[in-house]
Amino acid sequence: MSRKRKAPIRKIYPDPKYGSVIISKFINSIMYDGNRSTAERILYSALKKIEEKNKQDPIKIFNTAISNVKPNLEVRSRRVGGATYQVPVEVKSSRSQALALRWLIDATRKRKNKTMSEKLYYELLDASQNKGSAIKKREDTHKMAESNKAFAHFRW
Repeated sequence: MSRKRKAPIRKIYPDPKYGSVIISKFINSIMYDGNRSTAERILYSALKKIEEKNKQDPIKIFNTAISNVKPNLEVRSRRVGGATYQVPVEVKSSRSQALALRWLIDATRKRKNKTMSEKLYYELLDASQNKGSAIKKREDTHKMAESNKAFAHFRW
């Protein structure tokens, strides 16, 4: 992390198919080794499956899945007088969105289905219905923040 100045925030362009910046960010975080076309294919086929099998708007389900996974609280380590405390803090909206995308992808990769698009399809459906591994991760984060509420006065 540079000490000289704050890193500039890059402009992220909306994806070509749906015109959504969040979907573009999701594609960027799925992507391995610069294979954008593969990442796009994975996401678009999962969204197409949602549309075909569930007869619902895939963008709506995608957005509800992300908003369900977004955390409100998290714990940050804070060193006070030689002891390290886990201090609960509220999460900024940009960070909560980034965490939600990251947790969705981690949960997707750990699933036991055949293809990545199939894994993503099931994980998005689960997250939109408030179940699944990504939701469990958010609940664990909230639980950790709740149990360390006693150290909230160390907030900075």
